[in-house]
Amino acid sequence: MQTDRIKVASDGTGREDALNEVEKFASYVGLETQDTLRLRLLAEETMGMVSAITHEFKADYWLEKNEDGACIVHLKADTPMSMEKREQLLEVSTSGKNEATKGFMGKIRNIFQNGVALIEDANKASMEQGGYPFMFFSMGAVNYNAIGAAATAYDWSLSKYRENVESSMDENPEAKEAWDELETSIVASLADEVKVSIQGNIVELTIEKKF
Repeated sequence: MQTDRIKVASDGTGREDALNEVEKFASYVGLETQDTLRLRLLAEETMGMVSAITHEFKADYWLEKNEDGACIVHLKADTPMSMEKREQLLEVSTSGKNEATKGFMGKIRNIFQNGVALIEDANKASMEQGGYPFMFFSMGAVNYNAIGAAATAYDWSLSKYRENVESSMDENPEAKEAWDELETSIVASLADEVKVSIQGNIVELTIEKKF
């Protein structure tokens, strides 16, 4: 079962429709009251992420229940953020740089906000510095393709990220901080899986929960 797609935007367009769709979807698939509230929380966190994106942003939002019985929140956007456009946005920011992203959903938002340009930036830094400084990306990556510093495809998984962060906590202070973020995140705590996929300009977020 899949709902209609709703257009949502960083200016708040579609937010109420998207949240109302949760109630209709939950009723249709027979969720109990508490499970409906949990699914709504996941949707609210997704809408909060959309609202926090600093430039004009539009995406398709929908819900579905798959054959395994998992309920999935989808957010899919075309984010044509080139390295040049990203640099121009940074130039007009107060600090002239990309501020550190706070929290789990803040990091997911950063991917949507910058699209493939952010991954290209990480790859370029890796090539220049001999290391991969963006732990959030590298520890959750399940598929990554690049030509030189240009990213062509990228897939990220919460389960992979959680596994790698947990195994690195003893020797990596950043991993301990990342684990604390997971522990305090509503989405990371409620969801069975969170996936982010970048294919060219297309970025898709899926949040899965089996009730």
